[in-house]
Amino acid sequence: MMRLTSILFCIAIGGGFGALAREGTMSLMHGVVGLPAFVSLAIVNVLGSLVIGFVFGRLEGSLNRRGSSRLSQLPHSKHLEDRSWWPDGDPTLPAVDLLRFDIALQLASALLITGFLGAYTTFSAFCLLTVQLLEDDPAQMLNAILSVVGSVVLGLAAVWIGVHIGCRSSRRS
Repeated sequence: MMRLTSILFCIAIGGGFGALAREGTMSLMHGVVGLPAFVSLAIVNVLGSLVIGFVFGRLEGSLNRRGSSRLSQLPHSKHLEDRSWWPDGDPTLPAVDLLRFDIALQLASALLITGFLGAYTTFSAFCLLTVQLLEDDPAQMLNAILSVVGSVVLGLAAVWIGVHIGCRSSRRS
């Protein structure tokens, strides 16, 4: 029960800061720099995608000691093969250390991925802004298509780059 409460607390704290960071980035890009709202949101989504890929790769590479990392199915895992615990785990690692790494991985993932980055990049805001763009002016179809395709393609590329960088940085530490 205490573990679940800790995870939910991490999600809540991360989500609050992620929403504030999203609003701050959007205000900076749209209000100060003067970019259109859909471009500002695309920047938030692509930046968040890069960071979520990095954080995922870094957390899995640094804290997952069970040998069942979700990274083992990705081509990036080759950068972690020199680790004694990758991919089969280190049988000499004491159970207490395994538990400590497991809890740290869950809490860090709840705080950073589910909480902060989940609130920072919101697909629902992206969809709403795209629909509003089309409803305000149907002639904005090209901008809507560019926003959707650009956000998705650049977001996917950013996650891939982030995971790659996260794995590599995990290997160095």
